[in-house]
Formats: sequence, C-alpha cells, structure tokens
Amino acid sequence: MFRFYLSLITFILFSGFCIAQDAIYTLDFNSNWTSSNHPTDYPSAAHWSSLIGTTHNNSVSFWVIGQLASQGVEDVAEDGLTANLTQEINNAISNGDAYEVIELPLGFGMNFSFETINVDANFPYISLMTMVAPSPDWLAQINSIKLTDASGNWLSNITINVYATDSGTDDGTTYIFPNTDTNPPEPISSLENTLPFSNKIVASFVFALDQVLAVNDVELQKSITIYPNPSNGEIFINNSKNSNIETVEIFDVTGKKLKKFHDITNNKAIRFNSLKSGLYFVKINYGSRSIIKKLIVE
Repeated sequence: MFRFYLSLITFILFSGFCIAQDAIYTLDFNSNWTSSNHPTDYPSAAHWSSLIGTTHNNSVSFWVIGQLASQGVEDVAEDGLTANLTQEINNAISNGDAYEVIELPLGFGMNFSFETINVDANFPYISLMTMVAPSPDWLAQINSIKLTDASGNWLSNITINVYATDSGTDDGTTYIFPNTDTNPPEPISSLENTLPFSNKIVASFVFALDQVLAVNDVELQKSITIYPNPSNGEIFINNSKNSNIETVEIFDVTGKKLKKFHDITNNKAIRFNSLKSGLYFVKINYGSRSIIKKLIVE
C-alpha cells in the first residue's frame, strides 16, 4: 500500500450558498508519473489500479501517514485489490461514519475524468487511493480532504498534488522487486525524492463543484427511490411526491451516458438488458434540476 504526501492544496471558495447541502462533484485524476518526470527504472507497463475510497466524517480515517497500513490498504498498495478496503469502508458506513464506497476505473493513460461524485453534507471529507502499478507497495492517495469551508459551504475547486506513498508493507525498492514482506511492518511514509521517484509529484486530484442540491432537492432525493437495486436489467422508480420527472439517464462510472428514457411515470418499468454487470449512475431529471442514484447491475 502507499502513502502519499500532499504538496499543494488550492481552495477556491464556492459562493452563493450559506449552508452546504448535498452536492455533486466532477473529479479529474491527472497522472504525472512518466518516464521524463520519474526516469529511474520507469516500467514499460506503467498503469494505475482502480481508484478506491469514500466520503466520510472526521470521526474516521482509513490511512494516515506515520501510522501502520490496514489490511485493506496493503492489498490495494501491493496488488490493486479492493475487497478488504471496501469491507473496511462498509464497516464505517454501518457505524454512521462514511457515506458510500467510491470505486472508479483508471488503468493505462495520463488523464481520467469522472462526472458523478456524490457528496453528502454529513460526510464532507474524501479519501481516495490507487496503486502505482507495478510496484512493491506504492500508492497515490489523498486522505481526509475536506470539501467544505469553515462555514460549511462546498468549495468550488480543489486541486491536490501528491507524491508517491509507501505503505510500509513490502521491502521492495524497485518497481518489479520480488515480493518480500516488511517484518515488522513500517508506518506509511512519503516517497518524495526517494528512488525510483524524483522530487516531482506523481499525480493530482482535481475536484470541481458541479451542482449543489437545495433543501427541496434533498427532500426529493429521499422521496424518489429505484428498485430493485441490485437489478438484473429492469428497475422501477417510486415517486412518493409525484414530482414531474421528465427524463431518466443512465451513466457508467466514467460519466459516459448509456441510456436515456422519456415519459417516466410512477412505478413504470425501465429496461436496460444490454448493460453489463457493474456499477452505474441513474440521473433523474425534473425541471432544471436533477438527482443521482447509484445502481448495481448483476
């Protein structure tokens, strides 16, 4: 697993809202891990694992520089596996300290954009990590970044530049070093200017506020439900307040629109048998506003 150090956090305050309600952010993950910026032994198959994390309150942290990595963090840092960290996040959700699991596909490339990061006003902190792959146990990560200002207003733009992080669970010093567990494990630490990395950042996380849901939107969010969820290719929308729903759109986790439906009535079947198993977002549009629900297709 990896630990990364925050080098630059730029906050531009969002104006026009006195109290933060639920919000939707876009996220750009921009890689700076290249053969020119980090030339030492740069691997030919350099890529990133899935981005995994959550939004949460200040009562919980899932990894902290200077502390030992959990099993979930170790799994992500060493192999890009997310199951144990997902369980750790789900435990925090059950305890009322986190909102929902965020898992987004990265892979080969330099720039990745995601359009639907839902944030609950009760969980304004965000933590995300991805494996530097291949590597012994190195990561790019952000930990407990707050998306609101001191008054509770959502920030309009946040850029976090990060150095590589060492999870402290493997002794490897090169990208393809054979697996050798660190015994005993060491605290998570920064790899800034530590070979094979240079004094340059490895990535940046860029958040941009897309929409703030007003109080009535939050009430509508609760009044509209989709079922069954998980689904096998068909859902129904239960609209308890009979709001005027104009269209329903389905997006994949990269923000690509896959389906659009019109003439939505209460409990009308919406069919999408062509979608593969996975996580999707259902955007329900009414007037000039919209709400977003997560959907799992089995």
